[in-house]
Amino acid sequence: MKNADSETINVVFMANFNYPHGMAGTKNVQGYIEYLHASPNFEPAVLVLRQNRIRPVDNPLSGEYKGVPYTTIGSDIRGGFSAVFKAPKYFLQGMKFLRNRRIGGKNILYVYGYPSTDNILLIGYARHLGYKVVFYIVEDIAHQSSAPDFFARLKNRSARLLCGMMSLFTDAALVVSSRLMKKIEGVAKGRFPVVLDPITVDVRRYEGIARDEHEGVHVFYGGTFGEKDGVEFLIAGFEKACETHDNLTLILTGQGDAGRMDKILGIVAASPFRDRIVYKGYVSDEEYDRLLCNCDILCMTRTSSPFANAGFPYKLGEYLAAGRPVIATDVSDVRVYLEDKVNALIIAPDSGTAVAEAIEYLLADRERAERIGRAGREAARRYFDVSVTGEQFRKLLVDL
Repeated sequence: MKNADSETINVVFMANFNYPHGMAGTKNVQGYIEYLHASPNFEPAVLVLRQNRIRPVDNPLSGEYKGVPYTTIGSDIRGGFSAVFKAPKYFLQGMKFLRNRRIGGKNILYVYGYPSTDNILLIGYARHLGYKVVFYIVEDIAHQSSAPDFFARLKNRSARLLCGMMSLFTDAALVVSSRLMKKIEGVAKGRFPVVLDPITVDVRRYEGIARDEHEGVHVFYGGTFGEKDGVEFLIAGFEKACETHDNLTLILTGQGDAGRMDKILGIVAASPFRDRIVYKGYVSDEEYDRLLCNCDILCMTRTSSPFANAGFPYKLGEYLAAGRPVIATDVSDVRVYLEDKVNALIIAPDSGTAVAEAIEYLLADRERAERIGRAGREAARRYFDVSVTGEQFRKLLVDL
């Protein structure tokens, strides 16, 4: 740890996600962790709550990642009543971590998600120790899908209740969309600042990745395959485009819950063009970045559901930063940052036909498609790059 003095700002990032390697939530927060780690007088650390039920990689439960310490508590807690007996140890370990991380300067607890039964005791203890508390809200809990077990349902219901009480223990909140901003501002009632903060991506990460030669046109999707992601419509649109183009390949990466994966892979198996659909599963960050830069069309096909419209897709920032032409459905705040046929193809959600037409548009003029890809990268640099969002975040913490 750096020397603790009045200028030092200690920031504990607390979240229930896979760490250090994971998917959208992990990557989004990691951008801020790295930015603060490189900033003078900041001491970031990560407190991981259990890790997610879906674990695409076997993460070490504690250690350092890119110079930042982290630890996981409650990794043995699963659904079932055994969680009741394991909860005291879980909360005591979290309190110990917060107490040991406390310094003489400013202490800040960054909470990814809502207050709930998972974290409210830790939030309360942090406040008792003098921590400022900042929430990062990425979804509307009112529209979340049904939970798989009793304790997950209890967590969701408690989050809905505690969201309305956030002004009692919140110093600032970040939100990913204008809809969430309106919701949380209604909770804050002017008692704490609410800041629009969609996604954070390091555009430099994609610069210099060499493009490989490959035959045909590679269409790409990567993610969790949730209902909000609209992968069924992507596959339907790909199949329609394949009827007139014999050089297309659809590459799918990522991992979702078992039920959703069974459904999507069943659709793939039944497809008349299944020999042109490649599911690679969860891939490393390096392989994922290489695929983004080497595929020809990148697809973000979120549905028009209330849940999807309240959030904002992290993958969109990565896709744009890779500099490849992006097809994005018209959901949430997409049109705030992007213009159709200028820096992306913006299409109607829930439509395989719209996906097919967008693919046709990009195939019709490859130079135009390349221009759209380059313009998309500039949009990512302007709105989502960590050099911009990270500095805004740093200033917010300094001013608390």
